[in-house]
Amino acid sequence: MTASIESTIFSDLENLEQALSEDLSGDRARAMIRYFTEVARESSAMKIQAQVDAERQLIGQLIDAFNASQRVIRKIWETLHGTTLAV
Repeated sequence: MTASIESTIFSDLENLEQALSEDLSGDRARAMIRYFTEVARESSAMKIQAQVDAERQLIGQLIDAFNASQRVIRKIWETLHGTTLAV
């Protein structure tokens, strides 16, 4: 993921409700979901390499948070637009 895409995603996250309400096509929501999917995948790779149990637990919590973020973004977008977001 490029730095400019990440910057746009972080900007959208700062004003999440506004960004998603303006996102009639769902493209911005899908980009955010893809971002959280990617960081969850990268975190899973880190978890495999973690040596200390506490590190594995923390990384597992991060993965859970990234997955929850995907669900939250999808739910907000679907609630605002009254339709299912195709990902």
